[in-house]
Amino acid sequence: SKRVAWKARGDREAMSVRPGTGMSGYSGNGGDPPVPFLPGNSFADPNKDNFRKSHAFDYRSGTPVEMDVPAKMDTTIPSRPQSTQQRFRQSGQQDAEFVPAFAGLDGKVLRFDAFTAEQVPENLTEPFRVRMFTILYHLVDDSVQINEHKQQNSGHAQGVFMKRHRVPRKDPKPGEEFVSLFDFADTKTVQLYSRDFHLTGCNDFTQQFYEVNGMSLQFETHIPEDKYMTMRLATASRSGRNTATPGPGDESMEMGGFRPDSQASMSSMTSVAGGTKRDMREKFLKYANKVLRFYGQWDDRGSMFGQKLEYVINYFLQDDKVEVLEVKRNNSGRDPFPKLVKKQRIPRSFRGVPSVGSKESDFEDQYINDQDLLVGTTIEVFGRDMFLYDCDDFTRDYYRQQYGIEQSGNLLQPDALVEFPSMPLPPYNGFGSEHDSLASYFNLIPKPRRYDAGKQATLDAIIFRWKAKFDMDKMTAPNPDDHKRRFVVSYFMGDGSVSIYEPPIQNSGFMGGKFLERQRVIKHNSPEGFGDWMTDQDLLIDLPGTVWINGYPFVLLETDKFTLRYVNKGNIDSFVNVDTIHRKICNKFTGTKREILNVFRMLDEEKNGVVTLDDLVNVIRKFNFELDEDEMIALMARWDQAKEGVINYEKFVDTVF
Repeated sequence: SKRVAWKARGDREAMSVRPGTGMSGYSGNGGDPPVPFLPGNSFADPNKDNFRKSHAFDYRSGTPVEMDVPAKMDTTIPSRPQSTQQRFRQSGQQDAEFVPAFAGLDGKVLRFDAFTAEQVPENLTEPFRVRMFTILYHLVDDSVQINEHKQQNSGHAQGVFMKRHRVPRKDPKPGEEFVSLFDFADTKTVQLYSRDFHLTGCNDFTQQFYEVNGMSLQFETHIPEDKYMTMRLATASRSGRNTATPGPGDESMEMGGFRPDSQASMSSMTSVAGGTKRDMREKFLKYANKVLRFYGQWDDRGSMFGQKLEYVINYFLQDDKVEVLEVKRNNSGRDPFPKLVKKQRIPRSFRGVPSVGSKESDFEDQYINDQDLLVGTTIEVFGRDMFLYDCDDFTRDYYRQQYGIEQSGNLLQPDALVEFPSMPLPPYNGFGSEHDSLASYFNLIPKPRRYDAGKQATLDAIIFRWKAKFDMDKMTAPNPDDHKRRFVVSYFMGDGSVSIYEPPIQNSGFMGGKFLERQRVIKHNSPEGFGDWMTDQDLLIDLPGTVWINGYPFVLLETDKFTLRYVNKGNIDSFVNVDTIHRKICNKFTGTKREILNVFRMLDEEKNGVVTLDDLVNVIRKFNFELDEDEMIALMARWDQAKEGVINYEKFVDTVF
């Protein structure tokens, strides 16, 4: 058939004017066959003077306009699909001006509502499932697009079911290979890709379009009931939940009733949604960034390994949501997990996770609100009983102004003091020092003793020393020669250790040397045992005094000046007696009063009866009398109370001698 059509077309072209020649059937001898239409065998028409290219659209001043072009009489080559243009015209007039299909039919779409009934062989209680569609037929190019209506929890990927394109027929015929708008007329079922779509309605434009063109439409008067969706609606109604998703068996889905773009359907959807959705705009504007803060406590000591924990409960007024934060305590032994419940609405009584498909608006009256939060009450937070024992000042002002309620003060009761029994320390095992024995008790693998480097650097230079001897009255088995022995007891502030050194004495029968290695010493008859070490306070006693060191009684006779300064905190008068110094000088220089006085007069060049402090020191040293630094400071402080640097030597000599 194509060969016949092309042959007939070639015959018509042979009888018509050649392009660019303006002549038909030209031959050189009249009766000869015409010149073949080949390159080089054609020539231009000398009588042609219009070389313009005709067109229907143009631009004038940058604006697209439509030109008045006479309609062509040749209808063998249509400007759009033959199935639509040749068989009808939208205006119904056959002699109207030619308008291209992409201009006259652009944006015009026929809309049909349809459904399919799919078999469900895997479910015996559900023989088929109804799926709702909207079929869009574009007149400009005879393309079809199918959109599926959205239903909650349907299990299908809804939305665009079939993209826009020309749909081929199941049994194509010459010139009718694709589905056209005539396939939707006078039928209730349209088959697209071997799937039957049952038409249930259309919009007003589609109805008027078919009536103008003398065609009628037929629709299904009843949609079969979808047992699955009916069962879901019944389950939702029994549980007290509302749903805005209509089922295929509802009355609104009858013929002409189920139209997604109809005002009745949209108004019903709005009324259902408006009855369940909360309007939060007013609360947001009024209570934005305003939070009620309560302090709660959860006592879980009744269960195994349970504890009493404290929480901060924040209630957000703008959306009625609650947040529960855990209070972290130092050395609590718990991992940092600050947020127990993230910001959300909390039910008053938790009864498990809601069923699939439920909404927050279905349980509006079952959530905690601000009226449920009062100091002294207990609320349930997902199975945990939280006792509210206090709140902040903003929360107190809110309840006072909003409800006239005065919140109570802090109701937290202190926990009773629990004394836990302590295990006694074991006795010394004889290996190493007492510290080594104690380290094997606390650790499976004994660790060396740790030193405080900062304390060691600061206090290592502080050493207290005493001159001591044995207390013969308190020794259990004294040696008769022990009363001759003398010792130097040293206490080191850096680590609290004690050492005892015995100066050697000739012909005493004792070697001398280290009597006690430097070590920490446990107090005598200590009831605590390990850890009850001797400190500086046990040695800084009134002299003479007795102390026990490792089972030996020592009498502390005297101490050095450094220890005296430390004990008396630098107060020289507390350990240096000026009258004692005067007696020592008098005993040293007996009978030399006049001689000393003459020396002072020789040093007094101005003859005013005073000498400097340096002259006083030089005179004392000239007569071979040595005073230590503390005694010199005390003596100068006594005779130079005005702090002028001079003393009255005549008065000094009279007082001393």
